[in-house]
Amino acid sequence: MLHSAHALALDATDGAAQRPPMGWRSWNQFQGEISQSVIEAQMSALVDRRRHVDGKPTSLADLGYTDVGIDDGWQQCGHYGPLAYRYHAADGSPVVDVRKFPDLRELTGRAHALGLTAGWYGNACGCVDGCCSDHCDSVECFAGDVNATVALGFDSYKIDGCGAQRDIALWYRLFNHTLRERPGASPMLLENCHDGDGEPEGNAPHYDARGGLWCPFHTYRASADARPTYGSVLSNLNATVAFTHANLSVPGCWAYADMLEVGVTNTQMLPAGHGMNCGASLEERCPPLSVVEARTHFGAWCVVSSPLVLGLDLRDAATLDAHWDTLANPDAIAINQDYAGHAGGPFFSTDREPPIRFAACGWGRTPGRSDGACTWPRLIYLAKPLSGARAVRGDRMALLLLNNGPNTTDLTVAWASVPRLGAVGRGGCRVYDVWRRRSLGQWQGEAFVARAVGARDSVFVTLGACDRPGGA
Repeated sequence: MLHSAHALALDATDGAAQRPPMGWRSWNQFQGEISQSVIEAQMSALVDRRRHVDGKPTSLADLGYTDVGIDDGWQQCGHYGPLAYRYHAADGSPVVDVRKFPDLRELTGRAHALGLTAGWYGNACGCVDGCCSDHCDSVECFAGDVNATVALGFDSYKIDGCGAQRDIALWYRLFNHTLRERPGASPMLLENCHDGDGEPEGNAPHYDARGGLWCPFHTYRASADARPTYGSVLSNLNATVAFTHANLSVPGCWAYADMLEVGVTNTQMLPAGHGMNCGASLEERCPPLSVVEARTHFGAWCVVSSPLVLGLDLRDAATLDAHWDTLANPDAIAINQDYAGHAGGPFFSTDREPPIRFAACGWGRTPGRSDGACTWPRLIYLAKPLSGARAVRGDRMALLLLNNGPNTTDLTVAWASVPRLGAVGRGGCRVYDVWRRRSLGQWQGEAFVARAVGARDSVFVTLGACDRPGGA
């Protein structure tokens, strides 16, 4: 049963995040090695128009990547007050490491001057040397964080799941109350990064017995932390399925498969001896995603309406150039930003075949295994209905066909197998190739066939002008 997204119990009905948010965050590439200068350099890179789209100077910000987020590593850890809080003062206010971030108010001001928004991070994990998460769960710490976030001029806030401040509804109420006292203030965009703990209740979105949606945040992590490996991409993609199937990824409440690993070069090594790395031995450093793998990854996030949050070092011109055609593809972005009643998801996979094994599918052992490997079907097809409003062509369906196998193969999808497409006559559908940004014309017959699709590559198309039997 699909629930209405309009019967609401407790959700962030403040008009924010009506489309999946887009931007950049520091964690994937930098982990805790961040500073004000690093963040401000990413801001400058987001508004840089030295690259082009369709012959026109275009920045990433022009394409929609406008929120710049500080992740873990901003705090000055210690033991504060009589209760020895780790990064909160005795009055509950957050303690900033001013050696790394001398003036956060100046940082947010710079973002706003560039036409960007700025994001902060709380309930931190403390994944930096000599630090840890905080045990403070009093209202003073919640209020201290909220007041500081607003006073410093931040526009979004990522709430992690490591510390004791796990009352996500309290976060929302406090931000709402604080901002309501400021005329003209915009809603605080909230990310629930609790990794879906407590499903189906707790901090995961859910519908109550009356069909009301509980979602006091704008985006929420459906998955574990992503890793820049193809197996992790598939694992995190699959984590969104339960939420999209239950219609729990909707405007203002988006399921998030984690920050993008496109162009991320900080692949890291996990401790040896547990098979959680790459190579034949599972003990070699994993390479970054290839351009082809990264394009498939980006397409997957687009077709399931996941927020598009970049994680690469935007100062690395060579890496950004290598992935520019993917990250700056306006048709792929338009598909991500569209919504026509369903966020998108898989509709076919080769479940009857032996699955394909992938290494390093996360940051620890895979559940049910003694190592970090995972298995996924050789082929996975995904679909997302389109409104027709955001594309000049007026197309009504997007398809992403994944070849996860090691060999080049043909991919075939019958019109009749595509959910929500409706009956299609012998005249077929008009097909547009998103990756190559060109029309393939009217594809007649009962199925679409993509020839010679390479290993870990994908075919991304939209469908329109479908022949309807009887002129329907």
